[in-house]
Amino acid sequence: MSQNARLDPSLIAPVPVNSAAKAARPVRQTDKVKSGLLGRMPVGLKLATAGLLLGLPFAVVLGIQISQVNAGAVQAREQRAGQEMLIPLTSILQNAQLLRLSSVNVLGGAAGAKATNAKQRADMTAALDKLEALMNENDYVELVGEISQMRETLGALNRRVDAGSASAADVQQAYSGLLQNVITPYFADIANQSGMKQTDNRAEAALVDLVTSIMPQNMPTSGAIASGTIPLLKQAGKPGSEISATVRTEAQLRYDIAKTANDNILAGYDRALSGQSAENMDSAMNDSLQAAQASLKESSDRIFGAVNSNLLFPQRVGMTPDQLTALVPAFATGLFGGLNDSIESLGTVLAAKEARRTGEVGNLIALLIMGALLMFTLLFVIALSITRPLARLTEAAGRLSKGELDVQVAVNTRDELGKLGNTFNLAASEMRANAERGENERLESIKLQGHISEFLDVTMDIAEGDLTRRGTVTEDVLGNVVDSINLMTAELADVLGDVQRASTSVTGGSQALMLSTDQIGQGTQLTAAEAARVAVQVQAMTAAIREVAQQAQNSAETARAALLASQQGQEAVTGTLDGMQNIRREVQGVAKRIKGLGDRSLEIQEIVDTISQIARQTNLLALNASIEAAGAGEAGGRFSIVADEVRKLADTSGQATARIASLIKNVQAEIQDVIVSVEDGTREVEQGYRVAGTAGERLREIGALTQQSAELAETIAASQRAQVQGVEDMGSAVEQIAAVARDSQDSVTQGRAAAEQLQTLAQNLSASLTRFRLPS
Repeated sequence: MSQNARLDPSLIAPVPVNSAAKAARPVRQTDKVKSGLLGRMPVGLKLATAGLLLGLPFAVVLGIQISQVNAGAVQAREQRAGQEMLIPLTSILQNAQLLRLSSVNVLGGAAGAKATNAKQRADMTAALDKLEALMNENDYVELVGEISQMRETLGALNRRVDAGSASAADVQQAYSGLLQNVITPYFADIANQSGMKQTDNRAEAALVDLVTSIMPQNMPTSGAIASGTIPLLKQAGKPGSEISATVRTEAQLRYDIAKTANDNILAGYDRALSGQSAENMDSAMNDSLQAAQASLKESSDRIFGAVNSNLLFPQRVGMTPDQLTALVPAFATGLFGGLNDSIESLGTVLAAKEARRTGEVGNLIALLIMGALLMFTLLFVIALSITRPLARLTEAAGRLSKGELDVQVAVNTRDELGKLGNTFNLAASEMRANAERGENERLESIKLQGHISEFLDVTMDIAEGDLTRRGTVTEDVLGNVVDSINLMTAELADVLGDVQRASTSVTGGSQALMLSTDQIGQGTQLTAAEAARVAVQVQAMTAAIREVAQQAQNSAETARAALLASQQGQEAVTGTLDGMQNIRREVQGVAKRIKGLGDRSLEIQEIVDTISQIARQTNLLALNASIEAAGAGEAGGRFSIVADEVRKLADTSGQATARIASLIKNVQAEIQDVIVSVEDGTREVEQGYRVAGTAGERLREIGALTQQSAELAETIAASQRAQVQGVEDMGSAVEQIAAVARDSQDSVTQGRAAAEQLQTLAQNLSASLTRFRLPS
């Protein structure tokens, strides 16, 4: 662990935290919303309640319709019951008609009339009993009382007929009154009581009107053609007798009344048949009505034709009462058979109506049951289609709240629940991605902290002078910084290597300069010694002129050697000056490069500032997201956690950038120290350059002196060879040579001192560079 890592606890890798567990942390709710009854009800119960409330009007309407149709069915049953009462009532009507005729015959003394009358009375009593039983069964209390009255009236008439206390006309009139006032109204009363006339069907209405109004009202009148004409025939006399005007007038009147009533019945048949055709009723029913109408028409034409042709228009009576009575059964069959057929047709219509209404009630009930089943099935399916996805969403949300981020909801619909499922899956995927990003960022942060720790170790080694160390270039944000520092270190190592080589070159040049000055010093010492020896032996110059000449020649050679040595020293100093010039240029280049590294560190500082600004902006965005999530309530709770994690990451990034900025400032400080050191080295190189220049000047002076010495030696040699100067000039020449030798020795001493100083500077520079470990 590096020193900075030991001193800064924030550089130590944090303990990993399960981001899923952090994401699953419940959000504290500050505001609780009170839920009402609907809020506490399960969704399935809500749907069931809504379905019941929506289906209730339908059920009510259908119930009302069922009630109406059932009322129609009840009415049809009542009408059917009324139609069944018409059957015994028709028998009563027929028996009353026959009793009227048989009673007239009994009073007229017709043979077998009493037996016929007795049988008809029994049939009347049976019909009355049957009608009374049906009325009691259907609770027709008022009409039952009228039957009792009818029994009394018939009993009184029968007793009068049996006693013979009434005339035929009185009996005729009594029975006609009974038919018109008691029996015939019964048809209308039963029709009204049973509601048979309450119908919208044209054929049914025409048929009801035929059997309850037209035929009952007109049949007694039409049937009176026989009972009313027989007394007139008896009054007119036997066949062949003349018909009186009174009989003819009364017969004509009875004929017209009966014929009108009979025509009304036939017209009622026509209306009933037209109604049947208009409503497209059963063809068999039409055939039955048509047959009844044809039978009535045929029998009525026969009896009315007989009356017309035998009593009205002829002058004499053409037929007997028995002959007319013989026509009555066929006419009665036509009348009452048609009525019975019409009643049966009405019964068929009412039975079909009852069956239809009952079927409609059954259909409506079945429809109600099917609708209820369909509604409950639909509600059940809809509830399942809502509650099942909601249950899956609830289960998935519970698992998600426990930290299971791999939860996924199967979406099979495109409705709002499907959209909610897709949104939930997207949110879960986003949370998984955020958790993975958080984990990756945590790992990257740990890795970045490790890289920073390693790089701090490298920078510490570089700061201690080991320029062979290089930081590892990574792909994170530290990679560019490490790459820049590596490049700066490599360039600095190259510069310092050049400086070290230049220092070594300066050291070698100074050593060569010192060697040259040593040689020059030896030569000057030798010259001074020789000059002294010449001065000592100047007295013996004459004797030893050859030896002096020889020595002069040696002195000249030595001067030439000194001149050569001084020239070499001057060249060495010139090389030293060039080397120092190169060192100065290299040091200046090093200073420029180090300044460039400082500028790059400033660029890195700008990058770090940009990263810090991005971290602050991310922190602000995360704060805004937290505010928006808090405003969204429970739906934004999970996104608030994500925003909080993003804000924490932004804070961590900001702290990391702050630490990087601190490191960069330290590097900049180190670079500044290096710049100061390089500038000091530059000044020392400049000073060495000036010293080396001074040494060059001194060497040039020594060269000049050596040149002069060589010229003097040449002069001595020339003088010696020429011997023109004389011995007396030798002393002054030797003095001059000694002085020059002394001067030369002083100059050589100064040059040596300059060379030693230059060597010291070079050694100091080399010693300064030894703290840096440069790559080989």
